Amino acid sequence: MRLFFSLLLLLVLPILLLSQKIIVSDELPLRSDVGYEIIGELGEDVLLFRDKSVTFEVQAFDENMRSSWTKELELMKRSPDVAGINTIRDSFTVFYRHRDRGNHIIRAHRYDASATLKDSLKIAELEGLFTAPDLDILRSEDRSKILLYFIDRQKELRAFMFDNEKMELMWEYSFEPQDMRYSEDVLHLVISNEGDMFFVIEKDNYRIRKKDHHYEVFHYGPGFKGIVRKLIDLQELKTFDLFFNYDNTNKQLSAGGFYYEKNPARAEGFFFAKVPDGPTGDADVYLHPFSDKIVESLLGKELRKNKGLEEVGIQDVVLRRDGGVVIIGEENRNFFRRTANTGRSIYDGFVRSVTDFYFNDVFALSIGPKGELDWETILHKKQFSQDDGGAYSSFFLFKNPKNLRLVFNDEIKLENTVSEYVLIGTGNFNRNSILSTDNQNLRLRFRDAVQISAEKVLVPSENRGKLRIAKLEL
Repeated sequence: MRLFFSLLLLLVLPILLLSQKIIVSDELPLRSDVGYEIIGELGEDVLLFRDKSVTFEVQAFDENMRSSWTKELELMKRSPDVAGINTIRDSFTVFYRHRDRGNHIIRAHRYDASATLKDSLKIAELEGLFTAPDLDILRSEDRSKILLYFIDRQKELRAFMFDNEKMELMWEYSFEPQDMRYSEDVLHLVISNEGDMFFVIEKDNYRIRKKDHHYEVFHYGPGFKGIVRKLIDLQELKTFDLFFNYDNTNKQLSAGGFYYEKNPARAEGFFFAKVPDGPTGDADVYLHPFSDKIVESLLGKELRKNKGLEEVGIQDVVLRRDGGVVIIGEENRNFFRRTANTGRSIYDGFVRSVTDFYFNDVFALSIGPKGELDWETILHKKQFSQDDGGAYSSFFLFKNPKNLRLVFNDEIKLENTVSEYVLIGTGNFNRNSILSTDNQNLRLRFRDAVQISAEKVLVPSENRGKLRIAKLEL
């Protein structure tokens, strides 16, 4: 009998270990919600912001993720429009726009962990606008600085840099680039922990034009007398995909991208570009073709010639401490098709549209500070879903000083296994199954997850109009 219970304990122990990794909140109905945003963990509570169109609420969950309290936020009543929320230590700040006597006001409200208003500041008053500005925000890496911005009349960038720690406006700047075509040129915005803004414009990324493809980088920050313009020159190559990040340790704007030369349907290689701070000095650009190993692993060994990769995109550019980067790419594609109702009982003659979403293998490319390729790694997965926008596919990239962890759903269905790849600095990795969602009524959206510490992440789950928040400890 003692042997039987010992064997039973060994069988049950892995299930107990898995169950300790996740705590799931009570269900919340989403019928009246326009949107929601996970604020984070403040004090002993996990806070969730809910936009109910007419009202704005904070929902709190205790340490066991049970619903503990709800509080309505008192924003200015005249057409408030929330742009975003920033969490810093034991408080959170709501940034929003409202109207006052025909003008548009940008305002910040700072709340403590109990959602009690502690500070309020009018950041700017906008006069003479014909339409309401489509206000957006960017957060610095340490979340101390917030850039609020919008494009006025499709030609002028209007930007406001806000110090969230001091609750004060650092600077405001209006900028209208020459020969800017907002309907064609691609824009990128990045900010630093010091309150610098990098406004990047993608120029002439078209095969039909004979001009050289390049990026114009406009740098503006505290103490600047004017804006600094620099170039990232790709010459005869074109950009397939690109991701910018600011390296606060090495004081440089870093970019990782895929390029092509002739066929815009295939990425033929990857590049690393870095733009140093300071008034002079254009970007250093390092180019690498995709190796046969990468192409064969992703597309199959039956390929006779390395012609590059189709249907891939960059999900992140992770900064290395030495000034290099790790480019994280992923295979993904959408397939739109029309189907007829051909059920055995009835055929109604209607044609319906279906969109298939595929998110498959992930690959990591580690590039050193002088442009050398240190290693490349393939992380295999296969995800398929229909008509969900790929909301439950792809992965969450969990970052800490020791490793990178890619957490994802093995399959896109209600009862599913959640797995992870643990990737270390040498390119080696382990794959682990970390939990099962069987009988838990969970559909985890890892693409919308929020990392709240070196060990914890909050993941929303949406199923049949109900929202739950899962606190996952890795």
